[in-house]
Amino acid sequence: MRVDVNLDLIREDFGRVVYTHKTHEKARELCTRHATASKWMNIVLNALTFGGVLTSVTSENRDLLFVALFFATLTAGFTLYQLSFNPTQEAAEHRDAAKCLLKIRDSYIHLLADVEGNALSAKEVRNQRDGLSAQSQKVFLTAPDTSSKAYSLARRALKESEDFTFSDEEIDKFLPMNLRRTTQNRVS
Repeated sequence: MRVDVNLDLIREDFGRVVYTHKTHEKARELCTRHATASKWMNIVLNALTFGGVLTSVTSENRDLLFVALFFATLTAGFTLYQLSFNPTQEAAEHRDAAKCLLKIRDSYIHLLADVEGNALSAKEVRNQRDGLSAQSQKVFLTAPDTSSKAYSLARRALKESEDFTFSDEEIDKFLPMNLRRTTQNRVS
């Protein structure tokens, strides 16, 4: 097996890890925002319910009791809805996946540097590549699913527009200057 073929595979895997890492970071941000909004919504609904009950108890106006009942029903419904989701836990799972992928991403950079510097034999390159690929697959299988919105945000953050295909120029944007392939991006 030629080292060039290994290098192409390594670069492709590296690009996937970069995208997946960024997608999990964006998914974590979305889940954190959802958790924060849910907490504030719960606080507001509980405050309105409490205020409505307190006002209806101290007032002779029966209409306030119905307003309090309306807010109590909304609060109960929202609480039941929240039991179906745990965005805080999901955010933590995305954060853990992103951290694992960050370590793998850095290992790919080191492997690419070793390949470019001819520091490894073809067999060593293959073994390290296969090991990193296995680590990546393990994270991919155990990580929570991401949304298309998270992927879109990740793609925008990385300034890319293609799904899982990477030109040399695209991958070069993620790599240090001395590991870049394209001439306009390479330091002489």
